[in-house]
Amino acid sequence: MRNRGFTLLEVLIAMVVLAISLSGIFMLLKSNIDTTGYTLRKIELLEAGGDIFYTLYAESDIEPTPGFVKLKGYEGVQYKVTESSLGISYIKEYTLTLKKDEAEIVYNFYR
Repeated sequence: MRNRGFTLLEVLIAMVVLAISLSGIFMLLKSNIDTTGYTLRKIELLEAGGDIFYTLYAESDIEPTPGFVKLKGYEGVQYKVTESSLGISYIKEYTLTLKKDEAEIVYNFYR
């Protein structure tokens, strides 16, 4: 008489192999989702940076900000403008820093 089917040990081993492979796939997917979210935040910062950079550069007098300020029209985006002298009386370096969560972009320009 032949027994058909799988033994309990074979089923347990198959389930362990399946669990290990599924956890590896889950880790890869989670890493991909995190990277995609970070990239989307960077893209939003680039868009916001282009808008505010154009606005700042078009102004005749740029005022440095005391700290990070919320940027209107962009949820969760904050910016900071700092000014430093280059030693030449009429040329100054301005640094525009934008951040959202852990993503950050820095622009430098001179006027």
